[in-house]
Amino acid sequence: MTLTWSRRRTLIAGLALIALTNAVALGGVAWNRSGEPESVLTLTQRELGLPYRRFGFDREGDGLELSLNWRVLTASAGELYNMDHYGTPEWLDRAKLASLGFDLSPRPDARRTARHYGRQLPREALVVLELDGPARQKALERAREREAKAAAGEAAGSGKKGSKIPGMSAAEQLRREETSNSRLFAVDVGLDAAELRAKYPDRARYTIVHANIRAHFERNQSGADRWTGYIQGLDNGTVNVPAEFRGAIGSVRHSAPYGGPVPEGVLPFQVTVAFGRRFEPWVVAAEAGAK
Repeated sequence: MTLTWSRRRTLIAGLALIALTNAVALGGVAWNRSGEPESVLTLTQRELGLPYRRFGFDREGDGLELSLNWRVLTASAGELYNMDHYGTPEWLDRAKLASLGFDLSPRPDARRTARHYGRQLPREALVVLELDGPARQKALERAREREAKAAAGEAAGSGKKGSKIPGMSAAEQLRREETSNSRLFAVDVGLDAAELRAKYPDRARYTIVHANIRAHFERNQSGADRWTGYIQGLDNGTVNVPAEFRGAIGSVRHSAPYGGPVPEGVLPFQVTVAFGRRFEPWVVAAEAGAK
């Protein structure tokens, strides 16, 4: 069947649009990787994993994309999710939210205020990720305190096990914190990359990434207002692994879902990840067997 001129023009325009889109994308990648990287982190199987399980799709010819397993420390050491990326970071308070441009003006009653904040769209910002620094040390201290409290309760015969995740003892929490949980923590947020970098100058420990931030309002039983925020997600939280580096990563293809601890049997590896001008990551080196 012969194409009409109109259909030909449509086909040509479509192909041209695809070519232009690819050119823009490739240009963005080239710009991001030009010059010296903004930061370079050495991550392991603790900080990198599959975004989700791919049942039935782990063929050798498939591409490999890893996620950044990042975490937050919540304001309360006893909160259930102080060990992963859920929950409210202890540093993301009202003042920080106001600096990001959120409208925090009070409402006549808590119900209207809650609806108001629930309708606010997330705001784009820059989040600082810290590798194996003070935040991780604080997480270790919390896990050790929970384990010590649980052990003391058992020794005293009180039957109290201490703060625990259902199905996981305080001793197991501590073991995971020491051996398999991610050491990568979100520690700050802002709008100016230069200001954040001046505050966190170590480019081998701190990287900056784009993220979406949401505001949350609540009023407790005593009537006190509380404004908090949480990180909805990173804009570039995954990194593609080129074919030449996939052999070093090995069994990560069968690792836990995004955000989970490293399961038993996953071989250790070490990946050097660079972050460029647009704060987007890419793999520059990989090594098997690193702890």
